[in-house]
Amino acid sequence: MSTINTLPKTPISSSFDVIKEAHKLSGVPDHIKQYYDQWSNNYDQDVTNEAYCGPDYIAAYFDLLPKQNGNFLNLRNPSIEILDSGCGTGLVGVALRRKGYHNIDGFDLSYGMVEQADKTQAYRALEGGCDMTQRIDVYPDNYYDASISCGVFTTGHVSPTAIEEMIRVTKPGGLVVVSTRKSYYDSTNFQEVCDHVQEENKVKLVSSVIDGPYIAEEGAHYWALQVC
Repeated sequence: MSTINTLPKTPISSSFDVIKEAHKLSGVPDHIKQYYDQWSNNYDQDVTNEAYCGPDYIAAYFDLLPKQNGNFLNLRNPSIEILDSGCGTGLVGVALRRKGYHNIDGFDLSYGMVEQADKTQAYRALEGGCDMTQRIDVYPDNYYDASISCGVFTTGHVSPTAIEEMIRVTKPGGLVVVSTRKSYYDSTNFQEVCDHVQEENKVKLVSSVIDGPYIAEEGAHYWALQVC
């Protein structure tokens, strides 16, 4: 029988401890949902304590992606529609709003995290209870200009195949931009999945950053894929 992780209860538990405990969730959606519902009120402070800069970095990375061969959308058009996949408390949405984007939707497995994201006023619409390892019926095929995910492809969370749901909801010519924590990339078949969706002509690799800034403990890789 699997054990549902709960937040460390000792008063000396550090932000680092709470983050590391999340990495033991083993990808079980119910366990992830419960953990993040409990964590939602303190999440922002805990990740700030650990110098979490992934959301700001991925927003800047997205904003600066080059156009090539005339095939890219106008990424600097503030009206493009963006889906923040696994939005958490809304840190990516806030970072995107600072860049001038204002048509941002978001979803998360945890309703508690979505409640926090709603308080940021960075989002046009939010959905809770969404498991991106399954089809999320509220989002139609080929709808968004871009789908962005930061902090989701990390140890104990979603499988690498979750990127296919991001591809599904993104229109041809649009972008899928994700972070993969280094330890996650090293311990999963993310590269194999990424290669596979390219071989199936679902996406083309536009850009990657290897070992970019992410959190104090370690860096992350960042990936930009254009939907075919």
